[in-house]
Amino acid sequence: MSTKTPTGSSNTLTMIPDWADFGKAGADEVMAGAPTITEFVSEGLPLEGAKFIQVVYEAPMFSGDWYLPEALAPVKNTFLSWRGIALPDTPWGPTTLAETRLVCRAGFRPRVFLLQARTDNANALDELRSRWGFTISETDEVKLRRYHDISSLTVVDQGETILEFTAAEPITTSGSAFGMNASIHAAHTPIGPRLVQVGIDYTFKKAEICRPRLKAFKPDAWNADGLNAAYPVSAITGQADVELREIKFASELDKPALFGTSQVNKDSKE
Repeated sequence: MSTKTPTGSSNTLTMIPDWADFGKAGADEVMAGAPTITEFVSEGLPLEGAKFIQVVYEAPMFSGDWYLPEALAPVKNTFLSWRGIALPDTPWGPTTLAETRLVCRAGFRPRVFLLQARTDNANALDELRSRWGFTISETDEVKLRRYHDISSLTVVDQGETILEFTAAEPITTSGSAFGMNASIHAAHTPIGPRLVQVGIDYTFKKAEICRPRLKAFKPDAWNADGLNAAYPVSAITGQADVELREIKFASELDKPALFGTSQVNKDSKE
């Protein structure tokens, strides 16, 4: 008995094969502590002179499935992604962000799901939450340092180092092949609880691939209790002018993103 082929035919965008995996976290779990986006602003925010660092580690296989909502597909091998961005000139003053994220897919597209972000600039919190849906909290210190042969990110909360990693032995590259995928944030929005896509555009001034080294990670400080980094995968660093893009797409939590994603401006008028 023949069955329909889920790829390579006119059914590609209308079928989900039985063997497809999706996140196992319920809506209540995903939305616990989620911020509220008060309005979908129709323009982005350009910010010059940013420094950035991103490190990826492999975690035990399938360990990330219970942190992802049903709309997103986990990758077979679980990958933790940490990103730090130092922004010297923002409307809220100098701001450095640190994020812990899980690599996943939204439909066919590679994405990273934000578990928790931190900043030591309290003035940035309201705007990052209400405009881009960052699940973010204030911490004692977030420091991104660049030296000749190494870059590092350190996050300290209540006197304890909750995240520290380095990217060493930099090799200059163009940055065009970097995996700077858009993030998915869970947030309450004007159209209900949604997963919103938050992208950053980079105009690279310097770009480097490096060797990663994770020195400290406290999962319970990042909504990641039970997740552990096992093997280093990649590290990138550099300097760039960036733009926090406006939110254009949002997904329902309990439908595959391939079917449950729509443009927010269209939804906002309904």
